[in-house]
Amino acid sequence: MIADKLLSSLRLMFSFRRWVHSFAYLAATLVAIAVFILVLMLAESLVYMLTGEPVSAWSMAIAAIAAAFGYAPLVQGMQRVLDQMFFRHQLDMLAAIRQLGAGDLAQLPEQDVERALLERICRVSYRHYAALDERGVPDGGWFSFPANAPTAARDAALKGHDAAYELCLKIPAASGTAWLWLGPRLDGSLMDHEERESLESLARFSAMSLEHARLTHQQAEAARLDSFSRVTRQLHSHDLKNRLHDLSFLAHHLGSGKLEEEDIQRMLVAIRKVTGRMQMLMQRMADPNAPVNPTIIPLDIVSLLKSTIRDRLWPESIHVHQCFEVVPAVAGDADLLQGVFENLYDNAVQSMQGQGDITVRVLPVRDPQGTPMVQVEVTDQGSGMTDAFIRHKLFHLFATSKSNGLGIGLYLSRRIVRAHGGTIAASSEGEGKGSTFSVCLPLWQDRSAQEEAL
Repeated sequence: MIADKLLSSLRLMFSFRRWVHSFAYLAATLVAIAVFILVLMLAESLVYMLTGEPVSAWSMAIAAIAAAFGYAPLVQGMQRVLDQMFFRHQLDMLAAIRQLGAGDLAQLPEQDVERALLERICRVSYRHYAALDERGVPDGGWFSFPANAPTAARDAALKGHDAAYELCLKIPAASGTAWLWLGPRLDGSLMDHEERESLESLARFSAMSLEHARLTHQQAEAARLDSFSRVTRQLHSHDLKNRLHDLSFLAHHLGSGKLEEEDIQRMLVAIRKVTGRMQMLMQRMADPNAPVNPTIIPLDIVSLLKSTIRDRLWPESIHVHQCFEVVPAVAGDADLLQGVFENLYDNAVQSMQGQGDITVRVLPVRDPQGTPMVQVEVTDQGSGMTDAFIRHKLFHLFATSKSNGLGIGLYLSRRIVRAHGGTIAASSEGEGKGSTFSVCLPLWQDRSAQEEAL
């Protein structure tokens, strides 16, 4: 132990950096003496011109003050110049902690937090680019700065190596493990052991800052949800309830036999459909985060979709194309899934302003693990979405691209689909180019096999 301390002291004493800094102090001292002499000569000349005295104590004082105040800036300036000439930039942890402060990150919009964090990491660590890999975390993804930074393979983090990056650091995440990828240094120099330890500390602190910022956004969203629930409970006025009663009353008395049977049946179906959707909307608006407990049964998804399309009151200028392949039964709750597809229809109609073509497809697919599933696609020709909106806002509570939207429908749809063990995703080629929503549901036979295995 003593030998190690002695060796460290000797290394510090005779290190090249220490000699360079000593040279800076010596040079600054000589420069300060030169400044003192120069100022003294100028002051003596000025005093002699004004008073006729060749030597003055005031000249000595002026020169001493000039040298004293100029000495420290000279030393710091020469050290900085010599460091830039002989040494690469070093990671300053105190400066990094100040720049990566969680409070500042939490003030940014939710979709900008990761990008801003990576930008600051690049700046304090002098890197060309950096990336955060959360693809192994639920709802995670790949974030990079700048946006065109290389993307590492999904299994590269497990190996801890990718050709485009110099370092991969494992960091904790809220529901798993994530990785921080750091690109090459700006000056092209290689990383040493001391810098690696500093970067590991930086990665841990960055993870804490990111988690704090995300929790802050979640708390803000929870507060908004609480306020929204309170307001909607007050807005469920007697007017809306009376209209529900009137519609139900009308549906009951339309079966009196005074109308044509075909018209009666069509009106009955339509009115009951409207009342059911309004009641469901009231219940969901009261608490969008209420638990979803589907009653899972074997479900013919094609028959369900055909009935939802047939019974819906479509605008006259909307044309629905059905492309259904033969698929096995899915494991689902018909009422809950019907609400999901109705919401997708609503979004499609609104995005096209009531005119255009909607295509509903059913096809067999496999998930990334190779498990067979059934996929339902709803494609429209509407306003479309940007990739940033899809990745950062879509399916989030209160996130909507419609001027009159509440941002609840897709949030609830995702919760329902996940409760079924499925997934829901969206894609678009850009604004004005339409959108496609894809719902993947597990097969009933696979669910039954899993239950039997348990």
